[in-house]
Amino acid sequence: MRTRLPIQCIRASFLPVSRVIPVYQQFHPMSTSTRPELFSYTSGRFLYDETARLRERYIEFDPDTLLREIEKHIGLSHGQAKRLTKFAEGGFNRVFLITMEDGSEAIVKTPYSIAGPKHYATASEAATLHYLHSQGISVPKVYGYSSSKSNPVGIEYIIMEKAPGVSLATMWRSMSKKQRHTLASSFVEVEKQFFDLPFGSLGSLYFKKDVPTELQAGLYDRDTRTDDLSEIFCIGPTADYMFWHGERANFDLDRGPCEEGIDWARRLGKPVELYFLHNGVFPGIKYPETYIDLLDKYLALAPYLLPKDPKNPFNQPTLRHPDLNPNNIFISPETGTISCIIDWQHSKIEPRLLAAGYPRAFENPDPEQSLELKEPALPAHYETMPVEEKDAADELYRRRLLFYYYRIFIGHLNKAHLACLRDPILFPRQHLVDRAGRQWNGNTMTLKGALLRIIEYWPYLADTAGVSCPVQFPETEVDGFHEQEQLWFSLNKVVDHWRDQVGGVNEDGWISNETYEDSMRKIAELKASLIAEAEGDKEDIYLLEKGWLFRDREANPSPDSIKS
Repeated sequence: MRTRLPIQCIRASFLPVSRVIPVYQQFHPMSTSTRPELFSYTSGRFLYDETARLRERYIEFDPDTLLREIEKHIGLSHGQAKRLTKFAEGGFNRVFLITMEDGSEAIVKTPYSIAGPKHYATASEAATLHYLHSQGISVPKVYGYSSSKSNPVGIEYIIMEKAPGVSLATMWRSMSKKQRHTLASSFVEVEKQFFDLPFGSLGSLYFKKDVPTELQAGLYDRDTRTDDLSEIFCIGPTADYMFWHGERANFDLDRGPCEEGIDWARRLGKPVELYFLHNGVFPGIKYPETYIDLLDKYLALAPYLLPKDPKNPFNQPTLRHPDLNPNNIFISPETGTISCIIDWQHSKIEPRLLAAGYPRAFENPDPEQSLELKEPALPAHYETMPVEEKDAADELYRRRLLFYYYRIFIGHLNKAHLACLRDPILFPRQHLVDRAGRQWNGNTMTLKGALLRIIEYWPYLADTAGVSCPVQFPETEVDGFHEQEQLWFSLNKVVDHWRDQVGGVNEDGWISNETYEDSMRKIAELKASLIAEAEGDKEDIYLLEKGWLFRDREANPSPDSIKS
């Protein structure tokens, strides 16, 4: 069963991204010593490893030169580029708002070092936006880009139009029922356009000039479509963040492109010792050999996860946006119609059965999906509920209503996607592929569980009639595993509860500027209470100190190295 977040967490995940307004104007000379906030991350704090996190997000450049480059790409029909404003800071990028002499505006997006190889991240997003815009799909128009820092500005960047409309996140609570109905219908219409694109390979979109010839695959299936775009665009290596995360960026992996199926490779890792609480229940160092054995089992199952026939609709290469949350969906404030979909960094083309799924803004907020397609309603006793419970009921109703509308419109407008969603083991397939593709971190529990579930569902996979499952686990490895897995899930729920308890911190340790001091106080109180509960048990206290969730995990560099 898929774990669902508490309604408060769901609501928080839909808040607008941080907006910050350090401004640089051409007629006010600026030096890095007087206005470093343009280059530094200022939209929050980090409760641990803060020096490393800030270093990853530091981007230094010459603002005057960037303004001149913008003028070259946009042209001078709007006059000079006059003002550069830090507009937003996300997980992988910094966004600047450009104001032209006539008051018109544009956006500049530049990646942090953690976005993956900045060349591929930038080149793929620019090409994806160009291509989709050429197909009449509602995305920002790209004026120009550089996927290399070998340019006058000294950084990678994309210059694009400012998205028309407003983000769904800003209107999430205030939209009328009619507007939500229009939102769902117009979104499914746009989504169908993605599904109808007849790509011929798996990977990510690029301009041919940005990818070595040996890493290029055809844009379309040769039997389906050819046009002038085939001479400009290609499918190249996947820009999926998980293929470039951490030490993987230095691995010689096969990242595509490929024409049939998916390339799977074994990922090596160093021995890892799990953290408290996990190291108190599952003690000992975990070696990668155990994980490699699980990956070998995965490789044996991989040929059966998708239909063998490459022409099967479930295998159709399909483009999917990496994160369709309400911050990335722009709508008309009057009608709710989709006006633009932004942030295509790390987008990829994958088999339709793996690309299928409910977009985050339209996900089912309930643990189970009802087989009955019935319009949701507020609780019968809604009017007598306390204010806080009413607020939670309103949020649940909003989520359920969008999920309901999405199901209706996808049935009418995008039957190809609906067919995938009706696959009875869609989530176990996708979960196994996802877990096998993640970087080794000492956790074997989730991959092993995903493998055991696919083995259980073996008869329901395509092309398995009369074929014995090639993977089996000894009884000694299966006995008691379900109980261990449930304990693992319970421990993770404890960790999530602690994160919420200290202020809603994410896995990187991010917290808002406003709540930083209060969160630090709560962390100290939480640790003191846990030590007190240990009642002097030295081993328990040792495990707590050694694996404390909110400790620094990385060696902190000197302050000067933040600019390197």
